[in-house]
Parts: sequence; structure tokens; C-alpha cells
Amino acid sequence: MDYQSFFALTTSIILLPVLSLSLLIAYMNKREFLEESGFNKPVVGMIIIGSFFGVFADIPLIIFSDSLLNINLGGALIPVIICGALIYRKKMNPLWVMFGTVVISVLAYLVSRIEPGVGIVAEFPYYFLPAAGALIISILFGLLLKKDETFQIPYAYTVGVLGTLIGADFLRIPDLLEMGVLGSFGGAGAMDLVYLSGLIAVVPLIFVYYIRHDHSPPRDPLLRAERYLKRGEYANSKKQILQGVQKEISRAYKLLSRNIDPLFLEPPSTSSDVLRCLGLSPAVVKDYRTLTQTRGGTDLIETKKDFLTARLLRSSIKNRLSNVYTSFLRRFLAYLLDMIVMGIPFVIFFIYMSSSAVSPGSQMVISEPVSLAVISLGVSIQFIYFTLTEWYFGTSLGKAVVGLKVLDDDLGRITFVQSAARNSGRYADIFLGFYILSLILILRSPEKKRIGDYIADTRVVKTK
Repeated sequence: MDYQSFFALTTSIILLPVLSLSLLIAYMNKREFLEESGFNKPVVGMIIIGSFFGVFADIPLIIFSDSLLNINLGGALIPVIICGALIYRKKMNPLWVMFGTVVISVLAYLVSRIEPGVGIVAEFPYYFLPAAGALIISILFGLLLKKDETFQIPYAYTVGVLGTLIGADFLRIPDLLEMGVLGSFGGAGAMDLVYLSGLIAVVPLIFVYYIRHDHSPPRDPLLRAERYLKRGEYANSKKQILQGVQKEISRAYKLLSRNIDPLFLEPPSTSSDVLRCLGLSPAVVKDYRTLTQTRGGTDLIETKKDFLTARLLRSSIKNRLSNVYTSFLRRFLAYLLDMIVMGIPFVIFFIYMSSSAVSPGSQMVISEPVSLAVISLGVSIQFIYFTLTEWYFGTSLGKAVVGLKVLDDDLGRITFVQSAARNSGRYADIFLGFYILSLILILRSPEKKRIGDYIADTRVVKTK
């Protein structure tokens, strides 16, 4: 191994976990700051989990003569999806994005080259230039346009990823096709410029502004209530206690009004009715009514009692609602049906290949690039199929047959980014014991969530 390959490999091995961990720490501690900058939980989950495990999947992009060019799911496609989400959410001016992308494309083109037998490579330390350029441009643009960090951070990631992909990869497509290359963009040959350029550009910028923002309070109202309780702020703790229980009751009401569970024949009209419809005992309903009474405002003992009551109430509601969420067996049956639907075209293809190979006097008409493209598509088809169907229809064919629907945590329709984040987690499911870990999570979670559901803030509910 020459020193350039050594530096490239070392850089990838060290930077990938360091940058990913840094982004996770920033999100966990200052979530509101990151979300305001466009990096919400599904986006962060896709960057850390989806991209890491998505490197095992390639999607065919161009088939020409003896050449096959794929786009790697984790190394290129997921970063591009994130760029699209950031442009849409932050309403970036296309001209600003175009200008920054062009500048970084030029830098990426100048520092990279085609290495026969290896792919597109860049030498140390020049492969840092596109990421550094994206970081500098974002700061300069922010100062020029009088934009704060919530513009600079997503802008740095966007132009870093798009500029590197275009300059280092897409502009070299004619040369690659002429050489007869079988490879993928973002496939981490000597160094994954696309994926790492986005992270290298954005993570330092996040920590430049990190100190200016307060730590985000826990998203769970009961965790916030506990924090206020420890500080002696009993009135604030009381507000969060009520909010935590009422939020769970509101979610239950949404489920009940859908008539998903045949036990609930009529939508309840009050919070107490919701609890009764859930089948909770009169004592539990009485505990809730007591909780809503004005008490515990300045009293430690009463506030602690309210807190413990709220935890028990919410636990009871979640456990009762677990009947509304689907079982593992039903999800497995839906997945099996979807796998059959996805597998039919590939079975037909391989039957055709086999019959052509054994037929007397016949010649194989399937070229190597086409065969490899079909294999690549077979690995990535889960992401494509589930992402598109669950985003557009809210369900896949298999889920629709067995009566399942994918919703967000507020029981609304999921976004494209949530669907992509949810299904990028499937590769984590596969490589972490082929769904064994997700089976454990589903069995232990009242909402029956797997890895992808935790990443994307989604849940699967029964529709019949």
C-alpha cells in the first residue's frame, strides 16, 4: 500500500466515526439548534445510520456498452436526498446553491483524477479542499447576505456534497464510459469524497456556533418535568406533567377516532372518555382527574406524587395502545409479501438467463454490465420500493394486504425524508443479525418500533 492510499484509508477510518459521533453529540445536546438548521432527527439518522450501512447497496445509474456506473446508496444517494431536503426546508435560493456548487465542482475536479483499476481518487491532503471550500463559501455567503448559522450550516453541507459529486464524479462520466468501467459513485474506493466532504464541511461549522446556543431541553415532557422538579421549579414541573399525560391521551384519541381497533365503536369526547375507551379502570380515570386539579404548585411532596401518577398513567395508556400497533408476525407477513412482489422480476430474469445458458446453440444475450446492474438493483430494491410506496401511499403492497399503515409519531402522513430515513435503516436491520435486533426492539416497545422507526420518528398501525 502506497502512502497516499494509507492516508486516504486512515482519513476515512478516523474521520467517519469522529464526525458522525460529533454530529450525534451536537444533536443530542442542542437539538433545537440543529433542527432549526435543517438537521432534524430523520436527517441525522440518515447521515449516521443510513449512510454507514447503505454503503453495501448500489443503484444502477448508467449502462453503456461495457460500462456500468452505479450510485452508492450510503455514499452518494442519501447525501443527495439530504441536500434536497435542506434546500426545500430552508428555502435556499437556487442561484446561491448553483454558484456554490459550481465553485466546489471546480475544486473537486482539480484535486481528483481517474486511477485505472481503482476508480476516482484524490491525493492527500488535497482531497480536503472541496470540504474546506464549502465551509469557507458558506461563511462568506452568510456574511454577504447577512444570514446566520441556520443558513450557513445547511448551505455548507449542500454545496459540499453536490459540488464534490458533480466535480469529482459526474464530470468524468464520458471518460469512465470510454474506459469501460464497472463501478459506483460514492462507493468509497480510496476515499469517499462525496459523503465525507459534506460531513467535513458541516461538523466544524456546527461546533463554531455550538457554544452560542443553549442546551435543548428533553423532548419528552415528563423528562422536562423531572428536570424542573430537581431544580425546585414545581409550577413548571406541574405544567410539563400535565402536558406529558395529555399528549399521550391526544395520541390515543387520534387512534380511537380512526376506528382502527374494533373495541372503539364511537370516538370519545373527553379525556376521561378516552381513558375509559382504552379499558382503564375507574381508579385510573380518577387518578387523571386528580392530576388535573390545581395542586402541587409549590409543594415538593405533591409534585412528586403528580409525577409518579403521570408516569403510571402514561405507561398504562401506552400498554393499552399496543393493541393498536401491529405485531411482529403481521409485519413479517407483510414483509414476506413485499419480498415476493419485489422478487418476481428478478426470478424471471434469472430463469431467462438460465434457459439461455443451457439451450443448445443459443448465445447469452445478457452482457456483464446488465447482469451486474440487476444484482446491484436486487440489493437496493428494498430501499427504492419501500421508500416510494410508504411515502406516496402510506403503505406498501404487503402492508396494505395485511392491513398496516406507516404514520409519523403524531399519527400524520410521513414525509419523503422520513420514509427514506426509515428505509435506509433496513440495511442496519439486515447487517445487525438480519432483523434480530429489530425483533427485540419491536417486542420490547409498546409502539412496536424497529430501528428505522426510531430513526425516522414513525410507527406502523393497524388499519383493519
